[in-house]
Amino acid sequence: MSTIAVRPTGTTGAGARLLTALLAVAALKDRAIGALLRRIEAAKARQEGGYTAVEFIFITAGVIVIVGLAILAIKIAVTTKSTSVSTCITGADTTQNGGCN
Repeated sequence: MSTIAVRPTGTTGAGARLLTALLAVAALKDRAIGALLRRIEAAKARQEGGYTAVEFIFITAGVIVIVGLAILAIKIAVTTKSTSVSTCITGADTTQNGGCN
């Protein structure tokens, strides 16, 4: 941020005082914005060090969904295979190959 340092010369009328006041306000605004930007950058630097509670909740929910899908896939595979084995055992007396594929 740059500061404007201009003072009217030669006159001390109301217009000159107004211009001086406006320039002072502009300089104050620039300093205030600079200070706020520095504080925002410092807060970002502190925050980027780790995860927040909300991020942990999303990560945990994602892991739970993935584990649930894996368990469901294993359950379906075991159920299918156990049904196949049951059919094979049941058909052992009635068919030539025991109902096994």
